[in-house]
Amino acid sequence: MTGLLVANGEGEDTIVADTYLAACDVPGIQRLLPPEWRSLKTFENIYKLEAVPVATVQLRFDGWVTEMNDPDARKQVEHAAGIDNLLYSADADFSCFTDLALSSPKDYYRPGQGSLMQVVLTPGDPFVPMSNEDIAQHALQQIHDLFPSSRELTLTWFNVVKLAQSLYRENPGMDVYRPAQKTPVANFFLAGSYTQQDYIDSMEGATISGKQAAQAILEPTGYKVQGVGLFKY
Repeated sequence: MTGLLVANGEGEDTIVADTYLAACDVPGIQRLLPPEWRSLKTFENIYKLEAVPVATVQLRFDGWVTEMNDPDARKQVEHAAGIDNLLYSADADFSCFTDLALSSPKDYYRPGQGSLMQVVLTPGDPFVPMSNEDIAQHALQQIHDLFPSSRELTLTWFNVVKLAQSLYRENPGMDVYRPAQKTPVANFFLAGSYTQQDYIDSMEGATISGKQAAQAILEPTGYKVQGVGLFKY
């Protein structure tokens, strides 16, 4: 690879570098790759990957959804209460969720208000045709199922954001089409959670893919990129 042509206003610029790293999602890398490269199996396989729609739902309450032990703490809004963490469940259409007012208070805690639950509905195929109101009510019912005491609280606000293409669809047999970070083009590398790494399509997977890409780029120098803790690979 000798250069990267990028738009610059009404004109174009050519970026020239020794090494190129494309950190993209599935739709992004499919748009970026030159059509001529599809003759190479590594790149052609990327076009066999499909991105799924997702719906992200935020729900604000007049109390604290994940505070299950203390009814008084649950119903007050003078201070935050509940579980400060990213949560996972196999019993809802959203696999991961969090109370942003607790897990990211600098951005989302509001004095006099309660939980701001954020849930990600994925795959989002059945939800994209639904109205935002119906999606929010569906998410609310599942939050009530997970935290029955939250039925004592009132939903005060909601927001729904739909993405037509987001994570790659993890259908059986698709894993073999995920590319390694090192490609047949000697100075062109890939990163992104859709590439080969041990996690699902996620922030953690994207981080590991970046470390593996760095290792592939630095391989000729003999330098070893160390993954530690959660990001050990």
